[in-house]
Amino acid sequence: MTRIPKILHYTFGLASDFGGQPWSLIHHVCLKSAIERIKPEQVFFYYEFEPSGPWWTLSRSLVTPVQITAPREIFGRPLAHVAHRSDVVRLQKVIEHGGIYLDADVFVQRSFDDLLNESTILGSEGEGAEVGMANAVILAEPNAPFLNRWLEAYHSFRGNGRHQYWNEHSVRLPAVLAKAHPSEITVLPHTAFFWPLCDAKHLSWIFNSNQPIPLAATFANHLWEGRSWKFLANLTPGAVRARDTNFHRWAKPFVADLADDYGAPSLEQRLTQLKWAALDQLGNANSQARQIVSAVRRRTTPLLMNQHNRRRQTFQDIYRRKLWGSDGASEFFSGVGSNGPAAELYVDQMSQLLCDHANQLGRPLRVVDIGCGDFRVGRALLERLPWLTYTGCDIVPELIAYNSAHYANDNVTFQRLDAVCDPLPEGDVCLIRQVFQHLSNADILAVLKRLQYPILYVSEGHPTELVGPANPDKAVGADVRFDWRTGRGRGVELSQAPYCLKTQEVFKTLVQDNEVVVTERIDLASGALVNGLANKASV
Repeated sequence: MTRIPKILHYTFGLASDFGGQPWSLIHHVCLKSAIERIKPEQVFFYYEFEPSGPWWTLSRSLVTPVQITAPREIFGRPLAHVAHRSDVVRLQKVIEHGGIYLDADVFVQRSFDDLLNESTILGSEGEGAEVGMANAVILAEPNAPFLNRWLEAYHSFRGNGRHQYWNEHSVRLPAVLAKAHPSEITVLPHTAFFWPLCDAKHLSWIFNSNQPIPLAATFANHLWEGRSWKFLANLTPGAVRARDTNFHRWAKPFVADLADDYGAPSLEQRLTQLKWAALDQLGNANSQARQIVSAVRRRTTPLLMNQHNRRRQTFQDIYRRKLWGSDGASEFFSGVGSNGPAAELYVDQMSQLLCDHANQLGRPLRVVDIGCGDFRVGRALLERLPWLTYTGCDIVPELIAYNSAHYANDNVTFQRLDAVCDPLPEGDVCLIRQVFQHLSNADILAVLKRLQYPILYVSEGHPTELVGPANPDKAVGADVRFDWRTGRGRGVELSQAPYCLKTQEVFKTLVQDNEVVVTERIDLASGALVNGLANKASV
């Protein structure tokens, strides 16, 4: 048995905007290179905000996702920047488990087996270690003395911002510690992990040249995405196959089975990325330019962000501003519909239905709750039916992080996802309770077309007096389609156009004098979703 276990560790998604560099082809390729060549026993992927999109769909099954709340301070010293939070998390996880930490933009060239009998291994950054020893690649045994010493040194941390102390504890300090305690660490030359270098000439060598890069002394290449994103953004398998450079040669085997346009960004995504790139260039100019940049970002982000980010930000704002009310105590509150007699009736009726389905299947059910919100209703269901395997899903990352920290266990998990576009978890029964009322017709259609569950129950509020055409459209937001004060208008009616689904009313309850909540079982193999009318419907 080796001293350093074959356990890979990654950190990603510690900021909700991913720093303008979302999980992409480059990250998937680097992950696959590490798995194929290191052959790890486990791959832990630590995140605060889970990635999404087609490349994450491919990558997620290769890792063990672990949602965390990254530390905001260490030893009383604030960790204001997500990069510094990641620095601390990687040390903590490798100290705890041992193994190999890799930045998500580290491409592995060959096996690490020859390195696994040391206590700690780091690589120099810069020729002659002129920069220091970078933490993009860390190999260590569990509870390694050098890593403990390194973490302890964060008592003097002062790197809150991009200034002279930016990389003091991540790059320069370990080099100082290695000289003072050489018996605790093996230091490899820069060619081991950080070759080619990160200057413009060497980046061009990687991404624009096919002049061979000597790799005899190289275990992995840090691709410096912070400086090379212009080469990496919007890459598709077709673009990789179309060019003959060092990087494209390395990447080709890992996308060989994918269509040329797999993962191609939408127009909105490309506009957003162009905005980030342009504003970041301006932001490096001077303090006055940075102030202008900040103002431009505030005004243009809502215009250029893609629809997924708009939805996420909308619901984040709802909870932050308590637009659905507050109980005066809870950090998150999903509205009066999650409390009181209506919620109690829902739990009574749904508990019996789920018991019946479990008896029919002859085993415990896997329940997926889309739009789980503050988990009050889900928690009440689980108190009645503790044998359920429950997955609560919501688009608000802070809400999912809170629920995970307070309620998750072996049978209860939470996933941050956008049901309109993200992969959905597997299950026997799907519950969607008073979610559609806050979405546009186009978004509702998109969700319905993606649902593949054998059993689907949808609950929606309706006015007591039906006035106007069915399914009036609305923008995503806290409000609903009808006037709940007067009880007049129309709600979401899945049996009517543009959905035209076969529905069966299961139970209903009067929430207040002007609103009734109806729970229906939905037949997805019917209506517009099957016969193609959805694409023609007026939404």
